[in-house]
Amino acid sequence: MDALRFPGPTRRAAMLGGSAAVLTAMAGCTSVGQAAAPPPGPDVTVLTAAVQSEASLIALYEAVLGAHKTLADRLKPLHDHHTQHLAVLQRHYVPGTKTGTATPAPQETVTAPASESGAIAALRSAERKAAAARADDVRRADPALSQLLACIGACEAGHAQALAGGAR
Repeated sequence: MDALRFPGPTRRAAMLGGSAAVLTAMAGCTSVGQAAAPPPGPDVTVLTAAVQSEASLIALYEAVLGAHKTLADRLKPLHDHHTQHLAVLQRHYVPGTKTGTATPAPQETVTAPASESGAIAALRSAERKAAAARADDVRRADPALSQLLACIGACEAGHAQALAGGAR
């Protein structure tokens, strides 16, 4: 019976050895190092600017709401729209790009104008500038982001109109 026995490694030993070789090769691939982060897409700067703009508008609204409590019923819904815009824009940011972040940089302290009419005028001006900036961003962004920016810009233009007309 000894003559029928194969003198090489058993099938079990071959399978274990093959598995060990595959695992070693896979471990070697991950220890080579991390791949460089992909270069930022063209939308990163557009998205970052839109996030900064929304954060600035929110800060202005909060300053005005803090200084002129009688305007709260009129301005709180507009403030809330910008909070929603900011949340949606931040969801579109893909972490890992080399430039920009979708987290707003610390804002300078915003001071509300002393009069209610001055505060409304400041908000209207800021809304107009933001709407114009979003229209410009639409030209530079990919189609999917352009749709979002166009919607936000239309909302900002509507805010500016509402603030002009005294709508409550």
